[in-house]
Amino acid sequence: MSSIKAAVSTGSKESGKLVTITDIDFPTIEDNQLLFKAVAYAANPTDWKHAVYDLGSPGSIYGTDASGIIVKVGKNVKGFEVGDYVSTFMHGNQSNKRGAFSQYIIADPDTTIKYNKASFNNNPLPVGTTASSKIRTFESAATATLSLGTVAVSFADGLKISEDKEENSQRYILIWGGATATGIYAIQIAKLVYGLKVITTSSPQHHEFLKTLGADEVFDYRSPNVVGSIIESANGEIYYALDTVSTKESYQQTYDSTKGSKKVAFDNLSGVFGNDIVTDPTRTLDTFTATASYLADGRKHHMGATEYVPSEEFLRRYRHFWYDLLPPHIEELKTPNLIVLSSGLESTSEALELLREDKVRGGKVVFRA
Repeated sequence: MSSIKAAVSTGSKESGKLVTITDIDFPTIEDNQLLFKAVAYAANPTDWKHAVYDLGSPGSIYGTDASGIIVKVGKNVKGFEVGDYVSTFMHGNQSNKRGAFSQYIIADPDTTIKYNKASFNNNPLPVGTTASSKIRTFESAATATLSLGTVAVSFADGLKISEDKEENSQRYILIWGGATATGIYAIQIAKLVYGLKVITTSSPQHHEFLKTLGADEVFDYRSPNVVGSIIESANGEIYYALDTVSTKESYQQTYDSTKGSKKVAFDNLSGVFGNDIVTDPTRTLDTFTATASYLADGRKHHMGATEYVPSEEFLRRYRHFWYDLLPPHIEELKTPNLIVLSSGLESTSEALELLREDKVRGGKVVFRA
């Protein structure tokens, strides 16, 4: 096989014209990489944003999340073998040689999860909505990796959450946007890995679901009293706060909701920092970070004109989470609801437009290869 199909950027920003399906060279891996045959893909907001906000270039392969079956293992890679069921995430939408929305995918071990094949149902899910469940299909696996990588970077490096579960048992983390894909996994990781108490926000229709994932308190983010309600509920015991919505408005609300807490580590996913919001100058112990999950692969990355380089300490913290803290809980985790599109890379366009038009709430768009 000399070429494969991939979904690439046309360079257009016009609705319905972001994507074309084309042939690319069959990928070649380095000694520290994996190659797998794609089975399912999951779409993320970052995919369409790269195209519309000029963060990629025409001809770049779309996609950051995919699952499949390993067909080749680099000679320096340990812990994986041909035939393994895996999912991976990457900085897609940047290169004409690798991205998640292609028939064969180059993966880095540091951003790849291996699953128990015996627990998987290999049959495709029907088109439509599939309720949240544990990771037992390729579609559900495709939803997991970018979200978990984001949580790993945020919790282990940005927020630097203590691993002392006894100490954490009386501490709160505030997760603003609990029904987002990242929020859904963040709630579970906060409970399972760190033993924290969780306060989160969402629309009322998601409250009961988020409580089944481990949220202790859930508040309607649209309520005029949401900030005051969180302050009262937390009683000054918020130590960590992750804003998964990551606008200046949501970050301000996240910050305001921690009033009365003495020392809070704040994080978000879109490069908003403390100097972008109104803060209390007497709160000198608070810290502010912004997560860049793509750095988990150990490489330099560019977002527009800005270059990001992972430090050795960043990689040490991230890898400790990825290889030591996360694996014991993989089979316990539940996915968002799945919005299943028709099979084929041709569904890339529909997936991106659903996200671009903000038509996806409390779920993740997936489709088979």
